[in-house]
Amino acid sequence: MKVHLGIDNIYAMKRWPEPDEWGRQITERWNLKYVQFCFDLLDPRSSEEARTCMCDKVKEASKKYGFEIHSSFIGLGAYTYNLLLHPFPEFRKDALKWCELASVTAAGLGAQGVGGPVAAASMKDYTTPGKRQFLMDALVEGMQTFAHYAAAQNLKFVLWEPTPIGREMLIHLDEAKQLHKRFNRNVPIPIDFLLDVGHQCSYEATGKDRDTYLWLRELGSISPAIHLQQTEENWDRHWSFTKANNAKGAIRMDRVMEALQKSGAEEVYLFPEILHPFEFEEEKVLEELDETYEYLRQYCC
Repeated sequence: MKVHLGIDNIYAMKRWPEPDEWGRQITERWNLKYVQFCFDLLDPRSSEEARTCMCDKVKEASKKYGFEIHSSFIGLGAYTYNLLLHPFPEFRKDALKWCELASVTAAGLGAQGVGGPVAAASMKDYTTPGKRQFLMDALVEGMQTFAHYAAAQNLKFVLWEPTPIGREMLIHLDEAKQLHKRFNRNVPIPIDFLLDVGHQCSYEATGKDRDTYLWLRELGSISPAIHLQQTEENWDRHWSFTKANNAKGAIRMDRVMEALQKSGAEEVYLFPEILHPFEFEEEKVLEELDETYEYLRQYCC
């Protein structure tokens, strides 16, 4: 199995929005090449002038420092919206426009793919008897449309990330397998998974659905990118892999790598997705990432 260790540059949001800053940190401080670009650093709904400006600066930094944009990811900002599963059809239609602009922006950044968890049902819809089929159908239709937008921009894939939230439609392993098949019927490019090692913690799930390593073994071959985080058993913390966090955290990287190896995956990109509070001291953010990469390289490099 070929393994690439990269970074989701969500760590840089609001702190280091300049591509020259995070590009230098990623390549010179952590010696990384592959970046998953977080849309918290560039809203796809920005004006064409603003999008072009940032895309040009990313490409300039890429040439200067030698990193590559692997994919573009929804980020925290857009994740707070219901998007493809909004209860009102006008907003579901608007979500498709977001997907189109996300595809355009990803292509402008030089990414190979785009995606993330872009759908959340309301509690009313989620708990209404008989409505689940409608929600699943709407999700599949929306993601397939997303794939057509991405293909039109010459992207190679779309990523869907299962989350710990039942209203986001994918907390059960067996359903994930079936959904992947539905996603990929009559689409121009693959819709694959972006698994996160900390997302098998839903309060609605039990048994195998809460087994992180089983998800990796069963779906690793159709998850070309993986989000890494340290976390507790019942929470989605997105902690760094410091010695202190590893001592209390539930994620064991030796088991992560073993599960991916057993999945049959031939190539995988690992993107630590580390989130700190906005009031956290900036130098400590960087120091925790220093320690994170020192730790991770024991297992995946």
